[in-house]
Amino acid sequence: MLKKSIVYLNYSPYENSGHILEYLLQNFEKVYLFSIAFHTLGKKSQNKFTIYKKGKLYSEEYLFYMDVPESLVFFFIPFRSVLNALQIVIRIIKIKNNYGAIDVFFTVNAFTATLGRFLKKLYVVKQTVFWVWDYYPIRHPSILATIMRRLYWQFDKYATHSDRVIYLHKRLADVRKKTGVISKNEKCIVVPIGTGERIRITKKDTKIIKIGFIGVLKKSQGVDMILDSGVVLSKHFKHIVFEIIGSGPDEEYFIKRKRNTKLVTYNFYGYVNEEKFRKILSGCMIGIAPYKPEKSTMSSYTDPGKPKRYIEFNLPVITTDVIEFSKEIEKNGAGIVIKYNDLEEFAQAIKIILKNYPKYRKDVIRLHEKYYYKKIYPTIFSF
Repeated sequence: MLKKSIVYLNYSPYENSGHILEYLLQNFEKVYLFSIAFHTLGKKSQNKFTIYKKGKLYSEEYLFYMDVPESLVFFFIPFRSVLNALQIVIRIIKIKNNYGAIDVFFTVNAFTATLGRFLKKLYVVKQTVFWVWDYYPIRHPSILATIMRRLYWQFDKYATHSDRVIYLHKRLADVRKKTGVISKNEKCIVVPIGTGERIRITKKDTKIIKIGFIGVLKKSQGVDMILDSGVVLSKHFKHIVFEIIGSGPDEEYFIKRKRNTKLVTYNFYGYVNEEKFRKILSGCMIGIAPYKPEKSTMSSYTDPGKPKRYIEFNLPVITTDVIEFSKEIEKNGAGIVIKYNDLEEFAQAIKIILKNYPKYRKDVIRLHEKYYYKKIYPTIFSF
């Protein structure tokens, strides 16, 4: 594999979710990475094309990016997608003309996977791999979002017939069987988001309970529940600090409605580099992933990297039953699953984990080993 080349397309800031980019750099001689911006992430967003050779950065190029107000993001999806596609295709064809056909075209998005199939028909790439990360329920309260999702589903149906298709979990395969996109008898390969190297953490200060939240700040991530919990939690604990790392479309909304009490503090750090990220999360005792249960959300159809990153830091996880991975957390004793917005249950979950902390830490380590990325990712590329 080290002599092979791969084109990898993903949307910011998910390029290295589950340490997939690290895996590619370790196993492919040439990696051509396209990072596509979608939401504004606390800084000027950019589309970027990066080339790596033998795991080392070779060159970076910023591509044209159509900056639009957050309120118009969905309206401009078709225009931005066409512009992005043209830039991507032109550069990949240039690579092919200079160095020969690229061995693998790899992506996690249906639209970009469609580009891959198109490029294969032009003999620009040899194999296409679609690691299916999502399914967007077509019905949505917004008519515009419903239209965009119907359009995206057409790409999804086409992309699902790439040379190699891998699913994050069984739900993603089942919905495609149910809708007739693939045969009900088809054997589907499942490879979830992986965990990276376990972070060695020094002894924590247990006088202040720090709970970490990481991710793109949007309402479906359940940050409202964290902000609503202050009054209840202050009745049970002397001092709790929520360390909130990330940026996103609803960041200003959350900051404006932040509720500070004398005993509960909410720290919003925005988008931070890896060094600061590790420093903040290393000081936490628990990681929280309170996904909001909504019929129109994609959270129940994906395998988010958030809980996996908590596990890397040896943090027991508190989450809701929206995500499929919540079953693994509960079954392996690596955390507690609660109902969304049941604030008393949330408080009790924190109490239980702190009371049995050594046991939860031990179970978290065991779950980490099960999902270690170097162990599970070879399946994605085993043609």
